[in-house]
Amino acid sequence: MNRIRLGVMVPAMLLATVPLVSIGADYLDSSLNEPVEITRLKAAWRAMGNERVRFPLDMQHIAVRIGPQRQLFVDNMLLARADNVTRQVHQPRRHPKNPVFKAARADRNQAVIETVLQFDTSPRFRAWYVSWDDWQTLDSGQLIRFANSYAVSDDGVNWRRPELGMHTVKGLVGPNNVVIPYGQMQGVFHRPDEPDPRKRFQSLVLVERKNPAVREGYYLHYSADGVKWTGDLRRPVIQSLASGYGVPQNGIGDTTRFWWDSLRKRYVGDVKFVVSPGTERCRGVMSSDDLVHWTRATPTMMARRPETQIYGHWGFVYQGQYLGLRWVFVPARSKRHATYVELDCSRDGTTWTRVGAGQPFLGFNDNHDTWDASIMRPVSVLEVGDEVWVYYFGAPTEIESKNRALPDSHRTDYALGLATLKRDRFVSINGGEKPGELTTRPLTFQGNRLHINAEIEKGGRLQVAVVTDDNRPIPGFGFEDCRPLTGDGIDLAVLWTGQPRLPKATRPRLKFKLTRSRLFSFWID
Repeated sequence: MNRIRLGVMVPAMLLATVPLVSIGADYLDSSLNEPVEITRLKAAWRAMGNERVRFPLDMQHIAVRIGPQRQLFVDNMLLARADNVTRQVHQPRRHPKNPVFKAARADRNQAVIETVLQFDTSPRFRAWYVSWDDWQTLDSGQLIRFANSYAVSDDGVNWRRPELGMHTVKGLVGPNNVVIPYGQMQGVFHRPDEPDPRKRFQSLVLVERKNPAVREGYYLHYSADGVKWTGDLRRPVIQSLASGYGVPQNGIGDTTRFWWDSLRKRYVGDVKFVVSPGTERCRGVMSSDDLVHWTRATPTMMARRPETQIYGHWGFVYQGQYLGLRWVFVPARSKRHATYVELDCSRDGTTWTRVGAGQPFLGFNDNHDTWDASIMRPVSVLEVGDEVWVYYFGAPTEIESKNRALPDSHRTDYALGLATLKRDRFVSINGGEKPGELTTRPLTFQGNRLHINAEIEKGGRLQVAVVTDDNRPIPGFGFEDCRPLTGDGIDLAVLWTGQPRLPKATRPRLKFKLTRSRLFSFWID
């Protein structure tokens, strides 16, 4: 990569009063900026993912409006009180056929999956991925790095590489499925409502070039079908981050990802920042309505523990809110950027908080006997029937490669993995042998039937009571009136003395009593 180091002069008096100052290019007069103390900046950014720091006001007596979507317990927004319960992050089940897609076993051939999208028509699943990890020479003599290819599947598990024959990349083995012979497609969008049929597919492609050297950046590309792409390489939409890692940052990092926010009808840039000293990777967010004009990037979070970093992040819309999968980088584990995955969430797509901090969503395999034991990086989350499918890419590190127990089918470069869980089952609120209780804030909603997604152990039970906004009982809707829920179901109807309808009350609260139970979500229709 071509790196540009930008230096500035810092007055001696400023250094004396504000230690460990790190600033970027001095393109604004100093009178327009406050000085930045990096030590305090890092502490502040680490705390940004803490829900209690971001939302310090006690909201238990303030009403909240909920829609028809299923309400998850990933944060405390709906809660007024919780006693004798715990929050558990649930790990999805990794598919037994993993890796479900991989490149040919040849030098520089790989499958770094960038995006998997789901369609109503065949092929129902389509993936774009970086297939070539080296420099190549274009006809113009320009050196350019990487190449992007295309794969399809009708069931999301068995993938094939269609023979396209459009671009030739010397060294790639197998069907010629290259769609862009350079760069990394860091986000692919399908916009069937786009008025221009030539732009129904869109992508921001990270491009590196030299001979002559060109500043690395993200370039906008369009396609009618997701296969034949055109792009303007004259000027990047957004510049890449060069060395210097000060404040302000002089670009966005190479693990930035772009995704579509279907709630607010906008594109989101899930931005990589790097802060020195220490070269700590962290995250930010920016948005656009056209992939050209962008809001100012704001920080979202830094790793909770200083011995880890946030290598990447993938956000997505789920049931009226936002969930995120954070790639937690543990430098001490291996030489190849080992990452496991934690969960976070947001209600507005801008303010993100950690979920079950420290609990993995996709965790390391300390037996080191699978291809994804040390590297897991999610890139797409899809709702498929009654399941949630998490697509991620991974690869063996030097530790797994030296392990004789690693199966031959797992000896690969970067490849595609699939992990699944039942719908809504990212997180549960758990009650044990001693019953736990959970009380919501006063709720405003439409509908009158309450549904529950829960797993109740043998001998356990889950009951629901409805009370007024000031916590007074409503006759006929106490715990004693509720038919206990048992078993395991993603849609359990709640009944009170045979009555399936919620009472007519102004902003009631729900109270859940959990005995040997896991509560994942509820909704009202």
